[in-house]
Amino acid sequence: MSALDRRVLLAGILNGLFFALPAAVVRQAVGPGIVASIMLGIVLFSGALAGYAAARSLPERAFMHGAIAGAITFVGAQLVYTVWTRTFPNPIALAFWLLAFASLGSIGAYVALWRAANIDAREG
Repeated sequence: MSALDRRVLLAGILNGLFFALPAAVVRQAVGPGIVASIMLGIVLFSGALAGYAAARSLPERAFMHGAIAGAITFVGAQLVYTVWTRTFPNPIALAFWLLAFASLGSIGAYVALWRAANIDAREG
């Protein structure tokens, strides 16, 4: 039996990419400025959202699911950036942002677990 639930991962990844991809496209289209900064914030939020969505159904390894969903959300947004700019980014920056999005996914998973625990505590 696999340690990862593919359905849960797919749900998290799709939730994250739903926000990350349009925001990444808009960020590249508008150039530098306040709108680009807001779009970057949305892309970062999408990493945490992916982790939250992956852990919301409380899989056995919720943090692992959240981290992987967050990291794959980054890969999707980075792919849009690479295609749009036709340049390959710095590998060190890629590693940094991949770890950052995995961390954001873990934070999202923590929020999902915390919320589930609070709901259980209120119910009984």
